[in-house]
Amino acid sequence: MRRGLPDMYAAIISSEKTLVFYSMSLFLVVAYLIALRLKIVLSAQLIRISVKESVYLTFIGYFFNNFLPTSFGGDVFKAYYIGKKSGRRAGSLAGVFMDRMLAMIPFTLIPVITITFFNHRIFNRLVISAAYMIFLVSVIFVWMLLHRNSARRLSFILLPFKETSWYDKARSGYDFLNIYSKRRLILLQSLALSIVVQVLSVMATYILARALGIHDVGIGVFFIVVPVVGILTLIPSLNGLGIREGGYVYLLSPYMDPEKALALSIMVLVSLLIYSIIGGFIYGFQRRLFSADTASRV
Repeated sequence: MRRGLPDMYAAIISSEKTLVFYSMSLFLVVAYLIALRLKIVLSAQLIRISVKESVYLTFIGYFFNNFLPTSFGGDVFKAYYIGKKSGRRAGSLAGVFMDRMLAMIPFTLIPVITITFFNHRIFNRLVISAAYMIFLVSVIFVWMLLHRNSARRLSFILLPFKETSWYDKARSGYDFLNIYSKRRLILLQSLALSIVVQVLSVMATYILARALGIHDVGIGVFFIVVPVVGILTLIPSLNGLGIREGGYVYLLSPYMDPEKALALSIMVLVSLLIYSIIGGFIYGFQRRLFSADTASRV
């Protein structure tokens, strides 16, 4: 790809700035909806945070994604600060974890649906198999978390650890997660927000592609590629750096010039870095909002 760097640079410089602005604005809406989902999910654990605090935490998560393995590493710091504010450390960890799991179902469902209807346009059979497998695993995992009787059938997995402290911690953690089985409205709201978030993320990426002059690739392709690339960023890396770019080039090369695919991935990366910078400023200047002495415990 080094030979194609001049063409990639030229594509970015000549991109339609109005469409780039629309895409960046849409990504901001996505960040807000992610923050709103986090607030809703935490309410099941009796943890009350304001929308502003949730937005701050979301951007701080973007910031710490740059330093922790996988693109979801910032969730660790979200759980830490929420626990520090609320005094409910176990509940905050369970809430952030469930927020991520509820996001994974639409995250994997959308490419599965798209692949089902656009299967003939996918050239890599491994991508198809991986999408179906990850979706199935996500559904089974969430089902086990919400249905205690089903989980009991697999409790033998923990028996070798019964004499260790991990056994009690695992059982206690499951109790916090199983709370959501009685919070059906919260689950439905969170899943609905997750679907909207995923659709808007795909649309924002598609608009960036149009800004780069990519007009002959249908949006259906992006409904497959964007979530699959997002899944790839779960592979240990710093904020998915390199994995994300390689994924876009590999999966989009059959539909466009590799230089254009790389340019698109770089623009997505730039948008993430912008939000990371915002999160860094928030972390530097608004940390007092998440200190224990300013918290009102519930």
